[in-house]
Amino acid sequence: MARRQTIKQQIGAFLSAIKIDKIWQKLIATGPLVISGIKKGLNWVIKTLKSLSTYLWSNKILTFVLGLLLIFSGLTLAAFVPSTHIFESNLTVEEMSFTYAGKEPKLFLDTVRGIKSLEIEGQQTLTFTGKIQSKSTPALNQLTILEIEPIDSTSKWSIAPANLKQSSELEFTELRLQPDTKVNNLSYDTYRNQLAFSLTPVKKPTNTNILQLNLGNQPLKVSLEGYQLKNVKLPIDSEKQRQLEFILIPNNQELRLNLADPVTIYLQPPAPKNNESKQWFRGKIEVKNVQFQRLDRTGSNQDDNLPISTILKGEVHMAEQKKEIKRNQFLMVEEPGIKLIRYLNIVPQEGLEVRISGKSKLIQIGLDKEFPVSRIQASWLDGVLSGDAIIALISFCAASFTYLLSFIINEISKSTSSNP
Repeated sequence: MARRQTIKQQIGAFLSAIKIDKIWQKLIATGPLVISGIKKGLNWVIKTLKSLSTYLWSNKILTFVLGLLLIFSGLTLAAFVPSTHIFESNLTVEEMSFTYAGKEPKLFLDTVRGIKSLEIEGQQTLTFTGKIQSKSTPALNQLTILEIEPIDSTSKWSIAPANLKQSSELEFTELRLQPDTKVNNLSYDTYRNQLAFSLTPVKKPTNTNILQLNLGNQPLKVSLEGYQLKNVKLPIDSEKQRQLEFILIPNNQELRLNLADPVTIYLQPPAPKNNESKQWFRGKIEVKNVQFQRLDRTGSNQDDNLPISTILKGEVHMAEQKKEIKRNQFLMVEEPGIKLIRYLNIVPQEGLEVRISGKSKLIQIGLDKEFPVSRIQASWLDGVLSGDAIIALISFCAASFTYLLSFIINEISKSTSSNP
């Protein structure tokens, strides 16, 4: 109670010090004056508008000229004020990242036959069925089902034909993306002929990315690192190494993987021939947060990381304007930004070819994001008329504006002189 009384006394002393009562009285006293001033101002505006409307109604020619003046002014303004337009771009890139923005599962990779190897890093539960052969771990030779669990997020496994001289029957059947899945660091290594990307799904129990494989009938070499076996006990030395290799002769060709956790996939497809790779990626992917850059990590401090553009070449079109994008230049698109990947393909000896589209008011290009050297910005009229038509319209509006303005001044002068 004593402390509460002390606080009340301190508040009272503070209010007394700032003389709150006197300030309140002044506010009450000035309130009617402010309200009166606002009323007078509104009355003056209403009276002026009535007088102006009466004058214009009596002088219809002047009213018509003023209307034309407003129209020409509006057209001139529409030729300069930036507006949102649809754009499209065709790029060749080393690497890209995006988030799938569709509302339904989307087929991303489809039917890659004859793959040479597949490696997946991340927490992935596996079950293999068939004949298992292992020289280093004879305990596996008695099994027909092998259940495998990851130890942590650094666990990884790979699968490839046991005999590399034979044509591979291993097939990447399909990969479907769930909404809001992040596809990071999608790249194609032209030297190793390796496609790589990371998937970061949204955590939903019944909503996971699906990867399907066709293992074929030939023997496959399976390598594990950072995994543990559920249905067999390995020697202590093997468990410490956490590495295991064996030959699998599958009796079930279909292998379905639920990618509920973040994973990184390394896929070595056959060398693209006769534009076969055009069928691997499915187009018309709704996207957001698209990036054509990677971070050059130079130290433990994040401020030391430098963004590096992964664009090799390309061009962008918007409102009949076209700009070339050169190697290592950034493509900066103002929101709403890139909304659709229309086409994705592997270009041998170069990288990934990607065609994108979206909407924007401003597109900038440059080696440094802070100092762009080229831009595309278009007005509302650019989406309706051609460039030559806009120039002609602006010239006509400027000449008409000058003539109409002089006409209005003369009319007002005549009216003033006739009514002293």
